[in-house]
Amino acid sequence: MVVGASTGIGRATAVAAAVAGAGVVGLARRPELVDALTSEVGGEVSGVACDVRSRQACDDAVATALERLGGLDTVVYSAGVNHLALLPATGEEDWRRLFETNVVGAASIVAAALPTLRAVGGRVALLSSDSVADPWPGLGAYVATKAALEALTAAWRAEEPAVSFTRAVVGPTLTGMAEAWDPELAAAMFERWHAEGRFDGIEPQPPEVVAAALVEWAALAEVPTDLDLHLLARRPEA
Repeated sequence: MVVGASTGIGRATAVAAAVAGAGVVGLARRPELVDALTSEVGGEVSGVACDVRSRQACDDAVATALERLGGLDTVVYSAGVNHLALLPATGEEDWRRLFETNVVGAASIVAAALPTLRAVGGRVALLSSDSVADPWPGLGAYVATKAALEALTAAWRAEEPAVSFTRAVVGPTLTGMAEAWDPELAAAMFERWHAEGRFDGIEPQPPEVVAAALVEWAALAEVPTDLDLHLLARRPEA
């Protein structure tokens, strides 16, 4: 089950998993975009409507996914929103939207899937960001939610030893998450980030590269606690 499967890393992961032969259900606010993947991969990829900000929607979507798959052993939580703004300009609604999607949604999805995952010794990957260790100016609110998600991952691991929880740390990736940014602020932030050397030695990766690594993770006999996908964006000479 891939959560956030309509775009970006989630979409690429659903495609890669289906191509590898897995039964895949993709949860998304726009499930028709997931259903459309079936013709692309030549296999069944089923979309289920889910707004992860609603606990009831998560419960219902996971129940539907279980019916369609006949079981569940792997969950990838790639749903996420970001927000470009300096912290004083980040409003209450911005904070709420970020935390409800990036953190509360992850907790709700895992809680809904937990009985099945416990029974089969399943695994969960929750996608974090390498910016947690060194927050980028302008992305502080987003980074705060990813730090909370990392703590949540560790807490799930402590409470539920029958399920394997992996913190998947993603680096710069070519997705559409920046399309809603204010162009003027984005230009100023990119200039600042370049001046601070934040792009030195980094080559942003297409989501398909990250997805391939996640599919490899899903097949590992020993599930790692951390998956350093941000290293994929490092140039060899760096």
